[in-house]
Order: sequence, then C-alpha cells, then structure tokens
Amino acid sequence: MTLLADPALLGSAAHVATALAVGAAALIGSLLSALTGSGGAIVLSLVLAPIIGVAAVVQTLSVAMLLSHVARVGAFWRLIDWPVTGRILLAAIPSCFAGALLYTKPDEAAGLVLGLFLIAVVVLKRVFAGRSFRVGPAGLLAASAVFGLLSGTTIGGGLLVIPILLGAGLAGAALVATDAIVGLTMHLIKTLVFGQAAVLTGAQAWLGAVIGICMFPGAWLARALLARIPLKVHALLLDIVVALGGASFVIQALRRWD
Repeated sequence: MTLLADPALLGSAAHVATALAVGAAALIGSLLSALTGSGGAIVLSLVLAPIIGVAAVVQTLSVAMLLSHVARVGAFWRLIDWPVTGRILLAAIPSCFAGALLYTKPDEAAGLVLGLFLIAVVVLKRVFAGRSFRVGPAGLLAASAVFGLLSGTTIGGGLLVIPILLGAGLAGAALVATDAIVGLTMHLIKTLVFGQAAVLTGAQAWLGAVIGICMFPGAWLARALLARIPLKVHALLLDIVVALGGASFVIQALRRWD
C-alpha cells in the first residue's frame, strides 16, 4: 500500500527519508492542532496523500488522530467544558456514524471532495471568526449534526467545530480542551466503523498508530506554549496551507478524472 508499510523496503534510504518526513509532519501537525484546536489532520493529509493515495488518507488518519486526541484530552483534561461537549456530541455522534458509513469514494472523487472542502472551510472559518454571537440550543444541534457528517466523510471537518465552540462562548485553552474531547469521540467512531466495514486495512491501522504516537509530544508542548504564542498567527498560516492544499487536491483529482 505504501512505502512506509512495505517490510521489504524497511531500512532503505527512501524508507527512512519518508518516515522522517511523516514523523516531522505528525509533530508539527499535533502542535498546530493543539494550539489552534484544528489543523493537524489537514497538515498530515497534505504529506500523506502523495505517499499512500488520497482515498486511504481518511482511514489512516482516523487512527492517527484518535491517538493524537487521546494525548490532547490528557493534556487539557481539567479545562474541558462538559455541558458544551455533551450538546455537541448529541447531534455529532449519529451524523458522524452516518458519514463514515457513506465513505466509499474512489481516489478521484475523494480528492475532489477533499480539495473543495478544504478550500470551503478556510472561507467559512474566516467568515465566522470575526462575528461575535452565541449559538442557541437548536442552532448548536444543527451545526453539530453538519459537523459530525463532514467529520465522518472528510479530512478537515474538525475546523468547523471551532466556530461552533466560539458561538457557545468558549475561548482559549477551554476551547482547545473541549475540541479535543469532541475530536476524540469523532475519530473513535470513524475508526470503529472503518474497521468493521473492512475499509481500514491492517497496513493503514499500523501506519496510523505510528503517526499517532509521534503526535503525542505536541499536545504537552502546545499546553506550555499556548499562553506565549499568538494563536492568530498560527491560524493565518494554517488557513494559507489549507487553501493551497485544497487547491492541489482539486487540480490532481480533475487531472485524473475520466
């Protein structure tokens, strides 16, 4: 399936170089994700897509991000807003389950969907970021249902939970902490569904687990840096990377489309 998962190439120069690149992306992605509440999966998807194929990215990262969110929950446990978490998961869990079941797209379709979605979330994030409002109970459930569905089918759905958390009145470390427990639940559902449906292969699970372990240090490093590094700077850089990555996915998918 992939250079990293091929035992015959273990120890080769290409294998080591690829492993180092993925490991570095995992650490950077986990740091960005823990600092801003989003972005780790997108950063990793940009690195993994050329290596394992776009269609395998969602399954592999479901395992990697599951472990990454375990670390984030551990690092920010005391700051989680449990009432907001419960309201979001009430709608997001069933819709994420449905979205994961619907994930049966080939490389070309998956690439097009991922690319367009990554571009769209940048626009939506910027539109909502400058607005100060509170989400009511009905609005929170509706937005969470959309978030859950997109989380089950695409990489980058986690970005949409940030405006939801902001609208619920969360900010700073409390937002990051609550995002961590919501994300952990979403990735657990995806991993279980993909495994049960035989969409998640053993090689993908192995690679995802290794990547997830590489992401552990980022959560605790982010907790130490959160009060010192401006989050707006990271958010702006992340939006640029997401937009460029989304455009790349779209271009590659259209070139391969029959």
